[in-house]
Amino acid sequence: MLYIQLIGILAFCLLVLSYYKKSTASILIYQIVSNFAYAVHYFLLGALSGAYSSIVSIFRNILFMKFKNHKIFITIFIELLYLAIAYIFFENIYSIIPIIGTSIYLISMNFDTRKSLLIGGIFNSISWMTYAIFVSSYAGIVTEAIIVISNVIQLKKVDLHM
Repeated sequence: MLYIQLIGILAFCLLVLSYYKKSTASILIYQIVSNFAYAVHYFLLGALSGAYSSIVSIFRNILFMKFKNHKIFITIFIELLYLAIAYIFFENIYSIIPIIGTSIYLISMNFDTRKSLLIGGIFNSISWMTYAIFVSSYAGIVTEAIIVISNVIQLKKVDLHM
């Protein structure tokens, strides 16, 4: 069980580092690797909606990097995948919470600013923290709490430079 939590901690480290990158592309690359680690973490916990949401998030980030001029189509396509995951892996209300958070983050990606990514990341982390509590992802609980704090700090820095 400890190794499962360690995989979650690795995912956390990568995600936190992503928010300290200056370009949207750098943020997304770090998040691709982080989402892969989260997918493994949640699969090993048996938390399938979280695992599959993380996999779709990998594809989301790749599509946003490759097809910057087609954001609305990517958003619609990815939202449909998230809805499919919510339907297929629905167990209870907790199983759809990470999908709601991830959907909010997806919408924030359409604005293509660091500030929108940080705000979307805060909502996303609150959703995932709730899910992590439910599926006993101790690494996830700590991760998301720290990410919320980190994103709030980074958001204040962005606001100071505007």
